[in-house]
Amino acid sequence: MHSKNSISSLILATIFFVASCSSSSQKGGEPSWYLSPKQNNSENLYGISAGANLEESTKAALADAAARLMVSISSESTSLIEEDSRGTNEEMRQKVKQNIEKIDFTNFRISRSEKVGPELFVEIEIKRDPFIRDQKEKTEFSEKQVSDLEKNLTGANPIQKRVSLLKILDLEKQIELSSRILAGAGESVNLKEKLSRIAFFQNQFNQLNDKIEFYFAINSSKEIAQTIRTALNKEKIKISNSRGGANQITIEIKSSAKSGEIYGSHMTKLQIDFENTSGEKIVASNRIEVTGSSSISEKESYAAAIKSLEEEISNKGILKVIGIIN
Repeated sequence: MHSKNSISSLILATIFFVASCSSSSQKGGEPSWYLSPKQNNSENLYGISAGANLEESTKAALADAAARLMVSISSESTSLIEEDSRGTNEEMRQKVKQNIEKIDFTNFRISRSEKVGPELFVEIEIKRDPFIRDQKEKTEFSEKQVSDLEKNLTGANPIQKRVSLLKILDLEKQIELSSRILAGAGESVNLKEKLSRIAFFQNQFNQLNDKIEFYFAINSSKEIAQTIRTALNKEKIKISNSRGGANQITIEIKSSAKSGEIYGSHMTKLQIDFENTSGEKIVASNRIEVTGSSSISEKESYAAAIKSLEEEISNKGILKVIGIIN
């Protein structure tokens, strides 16, 4: 990965190159190679940009290379939509874009640079084969993980299956993203097969969701239970009002709050214990601590602690917070 330090080293390594570049344009104009940039080919991917210094220009040129890939991926996706009635939604396009922006381009070099007035124009060249190899290795590693998880589905209880399927779906989406990147780079990839795999596991997950339900123990903390209930509803996990059922998980929530004042501000530390049982056996548990503060009252600081719990759920996921997922 090209960190700030490595790019700084790149600056030192290319000072002579930059200084020795002859100006092919008139003062105040843009270089001819910048106005007519090289197109991606079977050997290299390209990006161009301009900035105040080499670091800024290089980062922007890498972003340009990513943007070019995004255009190619969008084109591939459009072709797929025409052939595939399932289509591709805008959410996936955004995820592709976000992942493209995070690509760690390796084996790139500054192939051209030219100083024109205050701006430094840069062209970067990315070796296509190492880039393709890196994406393929990521895909193969994820596919191996999916294969291992799929073996564990047989004989697992509904909760274990749900956890495994969540991991599989996450990995399959990573595989799809890498596959779209490969397709955008010109590689032959069976995207329809990748989408079919996602649909296959998603169908299993949906069917399993209909079988699993949670029940809140009567002695559970009301405010916290409501927060957990809301999060489970968002995940479309059933919540029962009556106890009993082979696939039912009883969740018991215990909590203790410690409040005090620090520099005139009310502080509340909330410790929460989650215990999940199925068939009278504990299947999962977790303990977390959240804090809240308020300059108004102790009650408001407790409410702030509950808000911190909501943020914890948003960041980690409800099943991890209550202990179902490690």
